[in-house]
Amino acid sequence: MFQDKQITNILTIDVEDWYMDTDISMWDSYEDRVIESTRKILKILDEANTKATFFVVGYVAEHFPELIEDIKDRGHEIGTHGYSHTSIRKQKPSEFEEDLLKSIKILEDITKEKVEGHRACQFSIVEETSWAIGILKKNGLKYDSSIFPVKTHLYGVPDAPLYPYCISSSNIKIDDPEEDFFEFPLSVYRIPVVHKNIPIAGGFYLRFFPYRFTKHAITRINKRGHPAIVYVHPWEFDTEQPRIKELKWYHYYNLSTTEKKFMRLLEDFELMSVRRWLEHKDE
Repeated sequence: MFQDKQITNILTIDVEDWYMDTDISMWDSYEDRVIESTRKILKILDEANTKATFFVVGYVAEHFPELIEDIKDRGHEIGTHGYSHTSIRKQKPSEFEEDLLKSIKILEDITKEKVEGHRACQFSIVEETSWAIGILKKNGLKYDSSIFPVKTHLYGVPDAPLYPYCISSSNIKIDDPEEDFFEFPLSVYRIPVVHKNIPIAGGFYLRFFPYRFTKHAITRINKRGHPAIVYVHPWEFDTEQPRIKELKWYHYYNLSTTEKKFMRLLEDFELMSVRRWLEHKDE
């Protein structure tokens, strides 16, 4: 096990089905596989005695409420991943708020618990959509985990803080001591000298990099006194999912490695939900 027990990392699961990077108008034409793949993760977490935060797409919760009940009954935290898995860059503020509130109502009706956390589709809280933070706070959420301190063609705030901080919509790139709304940025490895950030802590990046590099990067974050924020999707554990032209090559890349790497993370590091980390952050 990881030697420094005082640094506990954060594990998040983005609960969406394999086809949800396509337009919602097409979803009815695809095979639903999210129950089996999510329960595979739940079984692994049970065996590792690890709890996580599950950011759930509202559409999934609406169609499979028993899956959300199962996640909650096993002691995990439920957060929102929006209703329609739409990038905020494609939404007006009013559309984002409507989508957000729809997802929250569905989740809270199922769990009978308040939703406190949010993750945007495609990490789409960036500088031009920073207004979303104000909407999240206005509607009673306590934290967000959407900012990636890198720059890609889809997302990124490369100058954002690398570790959990207090955020405001007026400037999402600074830790604001006047705020009580938390941001949990996705973890990166900062290359010395050139000071370039490389995403390392989940999804495609977990599948792309050798596990030894991921382990080294998280260990380095922990040695600096901070938690890493790790994420995976249930469909990444489903090697038998259909192949369709609407999804990019990287969706399918190295799917066969996900489960083994994920289990090694659980063996090598302490991980917990965002909610539990916030409860114990001052200890």
